[in-house]
Amino acid sequence: MKFYKKLIECIILLLFFVVFTLFIKYYFKPFLSIVILTILCSPIYNLLSKHKVFGDRINAVLSIIVINVMIFLAIFLIGNFIAQKLNIYLQHYHNVLDINKLPIIGESNVNILLNKINVFVDKLFNADFFKKSAVYTTDGILTYFVSIMSVYFILVDKYDIVNLAEKLFTKNKVHILMKKFSDIKSLLRVETFLVLITTIQTIIGFFVLGIEDCFMLGIICGILDILPYVGTIIIFIPLIIYKMYEKNYVTIFGLIALYIFLQVSRQIMETNFMSSKLKIHPLIILISVYIGIKAFGIIGLFIAPIYVITAKEIILSS
Repeated sequence: MKFYKKLIECIILLLFFVVFTLFIKYYFKPFLSIVILTILCSPIYNLLSKHKVFGDRINAVLSIIVINVMIFLAIFLIGNFIAQKLNIYLQHYHNVLDINKLPIIGESNVNILLNKINVFVDKLFNADFFKKSAVYTTDGILTYFVSIMSVYFILVDKYDIVNLAEKLFTKNKVHILMKKFSDIKSLLRVETFLVLITTIQTIIGFFVLGIEDCFMLGIICGILDILPYVGTIIIFIPLIIYKMYEKNYVTIFGLIALYIFLQVSRQIMETNFMSSKLKIHPLIILISVYIGIKAFGIIGLFIAPIYVITAKEIILSS
């Protein structure tokens, strides 16, 4: 009887997590950015508050400013690097690169390929493109503003928020909620560590293969590694195609081998670290992360393991 009761609780919990995740994905997009920014700003805020540098409100503002400056500086440096490389390519290589020399493209298919590119560009830069760009830009600014204001109030009034939650709910439920937030922090720490490891591995791999700008490309690959599905392949495919043009088959083989190594090592490390942090078998973590990403994208990367942890607590409870 107890088993069926726990099973029903797990099913109800699953439905709740699915509805909650869909709500976040489609109606409250700032949620993940609020959580990440809160975790990033908290150490700086706590340090300033500990030494009583300023008042709570000024400390919160300074913490948010420091983190945002670091984020925008990173975006600027990476964007500037990409723009410079594209500019160099357009100035020096567009007359040199002969698409017929690529082993994967025959001369008879060049015109077809160019026509398809022209059609794609025409469709891309039409009225709908600019309308969608305006909508996405407005939505992004609104999401950013809501995230920043939410983080500010969380930092300044976190104790008041907890006290209010305890009045609305029971202390036990608030404690459970805080425990889940702590689990999310653990997952983010694991992901941050994995990004650093992937970045170092990629930089070393590019350096060994003699890839130019291996340091900056490695950093970009590390950041892109966070994204589901696409990730580092955005960098690897252009590099492989360019090396095909140069007929540098040793480097091509090295890039393919490096990409496979990065994917396999990341999956193994992600599964092991998450299982050790969350005290769950690696296979269960691997399956939950895969299903979460396939169903909900990057949000599922964090929500799915949280559900597994909660379901485990229900099953093992007396």
